[in-house]
Amino acid sequence: MKTARLAIVTFAAAALLTACGGGNSTAVCQEAVKAFTDYSAAAGASAGDLDAINKATSDLAGQLKDLAAKADGDLQSSLSKMADTWAAFKIDPSNPAAVTEFATKASEATQELGLACA
Repeated sequence: MKTARLAIVTFAAAALLTACGGGNSTAVCQEAVKAFTDYSAAAGASAGDLDAINKATSDLAGQLKDLAAKADGDLQSSLSKMADTWAAFKIDPSNPAAVTEFATKASEATQELGLACA
């Protein structure tokens, strides 16, 4: 489960890093990359503590929602979608399929965000 979580975070951060190239959205995109970097560090430091990981995930959702409020157009929509995706994600050891479902949703949202940041 830890490997899947780290793969999701790595994918999302990489998509943001490659997508946030220029335009008026650059600052918001850079803040989103920082939010994912901070989340990755917090989740990694919390390995084995599901409550701490779920809190870090909830905090990331809040940061993405705040960033969406600073953005407009496609970027706002993408950040809002990502915030909703991360807000809905809770690690539950009794439901391993949730990680796969979340990975799909996160992938779709980061691709959309990448287009908005391009």
